[in-house]
Amino acid sequence: MKKTCILVVLVTICSLFIGQNSWAREQFVFGVHPYRKPLELKKMFTPLIQYLEKELEVKIAFRSAPNYEEAMANLMNGKVDFSYLGPAGYAILDDQHPGKLRIGAAVQNKGKHTFNGVFIVKQGSPFNSIADLKGKKIAFGDRKSTLSCYAPAYMLMQAGIFDTVSYKFLGSHDNVALAIINGLFDGGGIKPGVADKYIGKGVKVIVTSEPFHEHVVVIGPHVDMDTVTKVRTALINVQDPVVYTSIKKSLTGFDAVQPSDYDNLKELIKIVDARLGK
Repeated sequence: MKKTCILVVLVTICSLFIGQNSWAREQFVFGVHPYRKPLELKKMFTPLIQYLEKELEVKIAFRSAPNYEEAMANLMNGKVDFSYLGPAGYAILDDQHPGKLRIGAAVQNKGKHTFNGVFIVKQGSPFNSIADLKGKKIAFGDRKSTLSCYAPAYMLMQAGIFDTVSYKFLGSHDNVALAIINGLFDGGGIKPGVADKYIGKGVKVIVTSEPFHEHVVVIGPHVDMDTVTKVRTALINVQDPVVYTSIKKSLTGFDAVQPSDYDNLKELIKIVDARLGK
Protein backbone atom coordinates (compact mmCIF):
# COMPACT_ATOMS: atom_id res chain seq x y z
CA MET A 1 0.00 0.00 0.00
CA LYS A 2 2.84 2.35 0.95
CA LYS A 3 4.69 1.62 -2.31
CA THR A 4 1.49 2.21 -4.27
CA CYS A 5 0.98 5.62 -2.64
CA ILE A 6 4.57 6.63 -3.35
CA LEU A 7 4.16 5.56 -6.98
CA VAL A 8 0.95 7.60 -7.34
CA VAL A 9 2.66 10.67 -5.88
CA LEU A 10 5.62 10.31 -8.25
CA VAL A 11 3.36 9.89 -11.26
CA THR A 12 1.36 12.97 -10.23
CA ILE A 13 4.52 15.07 -9.81
CA CYS A 14 5.84 13.93 -13.20
CA SER A 15 2.50 14.71 -14.83
CA LEU A 16 2.51 18.20 -13.35
CA PHE A 17 6.09 18.78 -14.48
CA ILE A 18 5.34 17.63 -18.01
CA GLY A 19 2.16 19.69 -18.02
CA GLN A 20 4.04 22.80 -16.90
CA ASN A 21 6.68 22.32 -19.61
CA SER A 22 3.97 21.86 -22.22
CA TRP A 23 2.21 24.97 -20.97
CA ALA A 24 5.50 26.94 -21.04
CA ARG A 25 6.07 26.03 -24.67
CA GLU A 26 2.72 27.56 -25.52
CA GLN A 27 3.72 30.91 -24.04
CA PHE A 28 6.03 33.33 -25.85
CA VAL A 29 7.44 36.78 -25.19
CA PHE A 30 7.84 39.53 -27.79
CA GLY A 31 10.56 42.07 -27.02
CA VAL A 32 11.27 45.50 -28.48
CA HIS A 33 14.49 47.49 -28.16
CA PRO A 34 13.78 50.66 -26.13
CA TYR A 35 13.68 53.36 -28.78
CA ARG A 36 10.56 54.80 -27.10
CA LYS A 37 8.94 54.60 -23.68
CA PRO A 38 7.64 51.11 -22.70
CA LEU A 39 3.94 52.08 -22.69
CA GLU A 40 4.26 53.67 -26.14
CA LEU A 41 6.00 50.59 -27.51
CA LYS A 42 3.41 48.24 -26.03
CA LYS A 43 0.62 50.20 -27.72
CA MET A 44 2.50 50.31 -31.03
CA PHE A 45 3.24 46.57 -31.11
CA THR A 46 -0.02 45.20 -29.66
CA PRO A 47 -1.66 44.69 -33.12
CA LEU A 48 1.38 42.71 -34.32
CA ILE A 49 1.49 40.64 -31.13
CA GLN A 50 -2.25 39.90 -31.35
CA TYR A 51 -1.85 38.92 -34.99
CA LEU A 52 0.98 36.49 -34.17
CA GLU A 53 -1.04 35.07 -31.27
CA LYS A 54 -3.84 34.23 -33.69
CA GLU A 55 -1.53 32.78 -36.34
CA LEU A 56 0.50 30.68 -33.88
CA GLU A 57 -2.44 29.88 -31.59
CA VAL A 58 -0.42 30.82 -28.49
CA LYS A 59 -0.30 33.61 -25.94
CA ILE A 60 2.42 36.22 -26.42
CA ALA A 61 3.45 38.74 -23.76
CA PHE A 62 5.15 42.08 -24.43
CA ARG A 63 8.50 42.99 -22.88
CA SER A 64 10.70 46.04 -23.23
CA ALA A 65 14.10 46.71 -21.64
CA PRO A 66 15.86 49.70 -20.05
CA ASN A 67 18.55 49.75 -22.76
CA TYR A 68 19.58 48.15 -26.04
CA GLU A 69 22.18 45.90 -24.35
CA GLU A 70 19.57 44.25 -22.12
CA ALA A 71 17.09 43.94 -24.99
CA MET A 72 19.71 42.04 -26.97
CA ALA A 73 20.74 39.89 -23.98
CA ASN A 74 17.09 38.97 -23.28
CA LEU A 75 16.81 37.53 -26.78
CA MET A 76 19.91 35.36 -26.44
CA ASN A 77 19.20 34.08 -22.92
CA GLY A 78 15.61 33.08 -23.68
CA LYS A 79 13.78 35.74 -21.67
CA VAL A 80 12.45 36.96 -25.03
CA ASP A 81 11.45 34.65 -27.90
CA PHE A 82 10.69 37.11 -30.70
CA SER A 83 12.11 40.61 -30.94
CA TYR A 84 11.88 43.75 -33.02
CA LEU A 85 15.51 44.82 -33.40
CA GLY A 86 17.29 47.67 -35.07
CA PRO A 87 19.69 46.61 -37.83
CA ALA A 88 22.77 47.26 -35.67
CA GLY A 89 21.38 45.12 -32.86
CA TYR A 90 20.78 42.24 -35.26
CA ALA A 91 24.15 42.68 -37.00
CA ILE A 92 26.03 42.67 -33.68
CA LEU A 93 24.27 39.55 -32.37
CA ASP A 94 24.59 37.65 -35.66
CA ASP A 95 28.29 38.49 -35.76
CA GLN A 96 28.76 37.32 -32.15
CA HIS A 97 26.52 34.24 -32.47
CA PRO A 98 26.52 33.21 -36.16
CA GLY A 99 23.32 31.45 -37.18
CA LYS A 100 21.77 31.48 -33.69
CA LEU A 101 19.17 34.14 -34.48
CA ARG A 102 16.66 33.51 -37.25
CA ILE A 103 15.19 36.41 -39.22
CA GLY A 104 11.43 36.46 -39.45
CA ALA A 105 11.24 39.42 -41.81
CA ALA A 106 12.34 43.02 -42.20
CA VAL A 107 9.85 45.85 -42.14
CA GLN A 108 9.04 47.49 -45.44
CA ASN A 109 9.01 51.28 -45.29
CA LYS A 110 7.32 53.06 -48.18
CA GLY A 111 7.86 49.98 -50.32
CA LYS A 112 11.56 49.59 -49.43
CA HIS A 113 13.41 47.50 -46.87
CA THR A 114 16.34 49.94 -46.61
CA PHE A 115 16.49 53.27 -44.81
CA ASN A 116 18.86 56.17 -44.12
CA GLY A 117 19.80 58.22 -41.10
CA VAL A 118 20.18 62.00 -41.02
CA PHE A 119 22.71 64.26 -39.32
CA ILE A 120 21.13 67.32 -37.72
CA VAL A 121 22.32 70.63 -36.30
CA LYS A 122 20.49 73.54 -34.70
CA GLN A 123 18.37 75.61 -37.06
CA GLY A 124 20.12 78.91 -37.76
CA SER A 125 23.58 77.54 -36.90
CA PRO A 126 26.48 78.13 -39.30
CA PHE A 127 27.05 74.37 -39.78
CA ASN A 128 26.15 73.09 -43.23
CA SER A 129 28.34 69.99 -43.55
CA ILE A 130 29.94 67.34 -41.37
CA ALA A 131 33.31 69.00 -41.88
CA ASP A 132 31.93 72.18 -40.28
CA LEU A 133 31.59 70.28 -36.99
CA LYS A 134 35.33 69.91 -36.46
CA GLY A 135 36.09 70.35 -32.76
CA LYS A 136 32.40 70.60 -31.81
CA LYS A 137 30.12 68.76 -29.36
CA ILE A 138 28.23 65.77 -30.75
CA ALA A 139 25.18 64.02 -29.25
CA PHE A 140 24.70 60.29 -29.80
CA GLY A 141 21.61 58.30 -28.79
CA ASP A 142 22.02 54.72 -27.58
CA ARG A 143 25.46 53.13 -27.98
CA LYS A 144 23.98 50.24 -30.00
CA SER A 145 21.70 52.34 -32.21
CA THR A 146 22.23 52.25 -35.97
CA LEU A 147 21.09 55.78 -36.78
CA SER A 148 21.89 57.63 -33.55
CA CYS A 149 25.37 56.16 -33.01
CA TYR A 150 26.94 53.97 -35.68
CA ALA A 151 25.88 55.95 -38.76
CA PRO A 152 26.77 59.43 -37.42
CA ALA A 153 30.04 58.24 -35.86
CA TYR A 154 31.03 56.67 -39.18
CA MET A 155 30.17 59.90 -41.04
CA LEU A 156 32.41 61.85 -38.67
CA MET A 157 35.21 59.34 -39.30
CA GLN A 158 34.74 59.52 -43.06
CA ALA A 159 35.02 63.32 -42.85
CA GLY A 160 38.26 62.94 -40.90
CA ILE A 161 37.08 64.89 -37.85
CA PHE A 162 36.00 62.20 -35.39
CA ASP A 163 39.10 62.60 -33.23
CA THR A 164 38.46 66.34 -32.89
CA VAL A 165 34.93 66.18 -31.48
CA SER A 166 33.64 65.57 -27.96
CA TYR A 167 30.55 63.41 -27.56
CA LYS A 168 28.05 61.99 -25.11
CA PHE A 169 25.38 59.28 -25.27
CA LEU A 170 21.89 60.57 -24.48
CA GLY A 171 19.89 57.36 -24.88
CA SER A 172 17.31 58.21 -27.55
CA HIS A 173 16.76 59.99 -30.86
CA ASP A 174 14.41 62.52 -29.29
CA ASN A 175 16.96 63.32 -26.59
CA VAL A 176 19.54 64.04 -29.29
CA ALA A 177 17.20 66.42 -31.12
CA LEU A 178 16.11 68.24 -27.97
CA ALA A 179 19.69 68.63 -26.72
CA ILE A 180 20.68 70.22 -30.03
CA ILE A 181 17.64 72.52 -30.02
CA ASN A 182 18.58 73.66 -26.50
CA GLY A 183 22.13 74.41 -27.58
CA LEU A 184 23.75 71.71 -25.42
CA PHE A 185 25.32 70.02 -28.44
CA ASP A 186 26.21 71.15 -31.96
CA GLY A 187 25.08 68.13 -33.95
CA GLY A 188 24.03 64.49 -33.92
CA GLY A 189 22.50 61.68 -35.93
CA ILE A 190 18.89 60.51 -35.70
CA LYS A 191 16.24 58.71 -37.72
CA PRO A 192 14.33 60.77 -40.33
CA GLY A 193 10.99 60.15 -38.61
CA VAL A 194 12.22 61.87 -35.46
CA ALA A 195 13.91 64.66 -37.43
CA ASP A 196 10.62 65.39 -39.18
CA LYS A 197 9.05 66.28 -35.80
CA TYR A 198 11.62 68.98 -35.15
CA ILE A 199 12.38 70.42 -38.59
CA GLY A 200 11.15 74.01 -38.51
CA LYS A 201 11.07 73.81 -34.72
CA GLY A 202 14.77 74.08 -34.03
CA VAL A 203 16.76 71.64 -36.18
CA LYS A 204 17.96 71.33 -39.75
CA VAL A 205 19.34 68.32 -41.65
CA ILE A 206 22.80 68.75 -43.15
CA VAL A 207 23.49 65.27 -44.58
CA THR A 208 21.89 61.85 -45.12
CA SER A 209 23.68 58.57 -44.36
CA GLU A 210 24.20 55.65 -46.70
CA PRO A 211 21.28 53.18 -46.84
CA PHE A 212 21.03 50.27 -44.39
CA HIS A 213 18.65 47.33 -44.36
CA GLU A 214 15.65 47.94 -42.15
CA HIS A 215 14.60 46.81 -38.69
CA VAL A 216 13.87 43.11 -38.34
CA VAL A 217 11.62 40.78 -36.41
CA VAL A 218 13.97 38.04 -35.23
CA ILE A 219 13.42 34.72 -33.49
CA GLY A 220 15.66 33.65 -30.64
CA PRO A 221 17.78 30.47 -30.42
CA HIS A 222 15.40 28.73 -28.00
CA VAL A 223 12.44 28.66 -30.41
CA ASP A 224 11.76 25.54 -32.49
CA MET A 225 12.04 25.63 -36.27
CA ASP A 226 8.36 24.92 -36.84
CA THR A 227 7.47 28.11 -34.96
CA VAL A 228 10.16 30.03 -36.87
CA THR A 229 8.55 28.99 -40.16
CA LYS A 230 5.08 29.98 -38.93
CA VAL A 231 6.31 33.42 -37.85
CA ARG A 232 8.00 34.02 -41.21
CA THR A 233 4.91 32.96 -43.13
CA ALA A 234 2.64 35.09 -40.95
CA LEU A 235 4.78 38.22 -41.36
CA ILE A 236 5.22 37.96 -45.13
CA ASN A 237 1.52 37.24 -45.70
CA VAL A 238 -0.05 39.75 -43.31
CA GLN A 239 -3.12 41.37 -44.86
CA ASP A 240 -4.29 43.84 -42.23
CA PRO A 241 -2.25 47.06 -42.55
CA VAL A 242 -2.93 47.99 -38.92
CA VAL A 243 -0.50 45.22 -37.91
CA TYR A 244 2.45 47.24 -39.28
CA THR A 245 1.17 50.83 -39.52
CA SER A 246 0.66 50.82 -35.75
CA ILE A 247 4.45 50.49 -35.49
CA LYS A 248 5.04 53.30 -37.97
CA LYS A 249 2.57 54.97 -40.30
CA SER A 250 4.90 54.78 -43.31
CA LEU A 251 5.36 51.00 -43.08
CA THR A 252 3.86 49.04 -45.98
CA GLY A 253 4.46 45.45 -44.90
CA PHE A 254 7.25 42.94 -44.29
CA ASP A 255 9.96 41.62 -46.62
CA ALA A 256 12.08 38.48 -46.60
CA VAL A 257 15.76 39.35 -46.09
CA GLN A 258 18.96 37.35 -45.60
CA PRO A 259 21.66 37.62 -42.92
CA SER A 260 24.11 38.62 -45.67
CA ASP A 261 22.05 41.76 -46.31
CA TYR A 262 23.53 43.13 -43.08
CA ASP A 263 27.18 42.37 -43.91
CA ASN A 264 27.96 45.99 -44.86
CA LEU A 265 26.62 47.17 -41.51
CA LYS A 266 28.71 44.55 -39.69
CA GLU A 267 31.85 45.99 -41.28
CA LEU A 268 30.83 49.56 -40.42
CA ILE A 269 30.19 48.51 -36.81
CA LYS A 270 33.67 46.99 -36.54
CA ILE A 271 35.23 50.22 -37.84
CA VAL A 272 33.25 52.37 -35.39
CA ASP A 273 33.80 50.05 -32.41
CA ALA A 274 37.55 50.09 -33.03
CA ARG A 275 37.56 53.88 -32.50
CA LEU A 276 34.63 54.38 -30.17
CA GLY A 277 35.21 51.39 -27.93
CA LYS A 278 32.55 48.88 -26.94
